[in-house]
Amino acid sequence: MDPITVLQSRIEQLEAKLGLAVSSTPDGQQGDSATSNLLNAAQTMNNATVGHEKLSEAVNMANELNNYTDPNFVEMSEQSNKHKQVVGAAEPVLRHHCSCMHRCKQAVPVLESEPIQHVPEMQATVDNMHQVAAEVKAEADAVSLGVQEIAETCGAAAAAASEQLAGAARRVEQAEQKLFPQRRNGLD
Repeated sequence: MDPITVLQSRIEQLEAKLGLAVSSTPDGQQGDSATSNLLNAAQTMNNATVGHEKLSEAVNMANELNNYTDPNFVEMSEQSNKHKQVVGAAEPVLRHHCSCMHRCKQAVPVLESEPIQHVPEMQATVDNMHQVAAEVKAEADAVSLGVQEIAETCGAAAAAASEQLAGAARRVEQAEQKLFPQRRNGLD
């Protein structure tokens, strides 16, 4: 018996067990059944080897037939639907990541520019400048504290001198009053 006939009878038996209806088309071939798909794939492969069609189309059809004749097709289809739902749920995050990647691609010319490329070489210089700036700030803080202390000392000395001058002015005024008493309306 011919191997294609044996394969066709096995497929027909499998279709009968699964309850798939076999429909006939006007040209004598069966409709959308596994047998007709296998025959179409065989014809496509034959044409591809002769050069009538592209081999990739035949390979795609063979892969589809493998998928459809796989006993785990329903389970794989359900898993595929679940994966589709997961991807659909992750779509906003994926869009965000894609926009971030797009912005990164736009920033590539800047990141590859010569000044940015020299940043690692300049890091030691920047660190030294930062250290010197910290030392200068510490010295400035010390000078500022010294100026503040001097200002407080000068302020205290000025207040003390002002009090002494005020006391001296009161004593001078008292002495003047003793030496030159005030006259009362010109009667004295």
